[in-house]
Amino acid sequence: MEVVNFRVGNRLVAFNILDILLTEKFTNDQTSVPTDDSAFLGVKDFMGVPTPIYDLSIAMNKTSTKHQNKELVELLHLREKDHVDWLDALENTARTGIEFTKAKDPHQCAFGKWYDSFTTTNMDLAEVLKKFDAPHKAIHNLADSVLTLLEQDKQTEALTLIEVERNSTLASLRRLFATARDQVEVTYKPVTVFTTTDGRRPKLGFVVDKVEDSLHVEKDQIRSLDEIKQYTGDIDHRVANMINGLLTAGHTNSILLSPQAFI
Repeated sequence: MEVVNFRVGNRLVAFNILDILLTEKFTNDQTSVPTDDSAFLGVKDFMGVPTPIYDLSIAMNKTSTKHQNKELVELLHLREKDHVDWLDALENTARTGIEFTKAKDPHQCAFGKWYDSFTTTNMDLAEVLKKFDAPHKAIHNLADSVLTLLEQDKQTEALTLIEVERNSTLASLRRLFATARDQVEVTYKPVTVFTTTDGRRPKLGFVVDKVEDSLHVEKDQIRSLDEIKQYTGDIDHRVANMINGLLTAGHTNSILLSPQAFI
């Protein structure tokens, strides 16, 4: 059997190639209709057939990847501002003698806690995030250096050091924040997968994050997931109906879905 793998959030799902009529760039040009189903985006006149369009990310994850990306971009803006404020607070301590109360440990600030626990399937973003480690630690290590200088009554040297780090390490960190935000936005290129039951007419359209790859799967590389459904909890019953097996043929296992079982 030939299948195509698609990325949906952090999940990898697969459709039998015989269930796929066509894929195209998602243009969000479907006609919306009254509904209380957040996954149902509307109807698109495709090949002369009014075809229901569903966001598979919402159906599977209860939120769209687009919304998750927006939240991540906003978080990166906030964490960048945290470090601008952090250095401003250190400068204020150097100028006024007020106690410095912000985190000196890079693992204890809000960004550090997020950074240490965050995982992503976006390999380009992961590569950018790796570059945060050194400048992020360097910024936090600055606190001890500055406070030591202040204890030695070397205020001028402390302020000079802060300014140097603002124009070098902090500037580098801010460029990385900007690059990370850009990476989140430019790598999201959703496509619509038009499925079929007869090989000629579209039945349903599913919006996925991207096409991952295609591969040949032998029968013995498909594991039954019938018994696992009792553990899936309160997921969309349509998604539960679609789950047809676990594919073990590729570098990463994927969930085989039967699109005709969605309705």
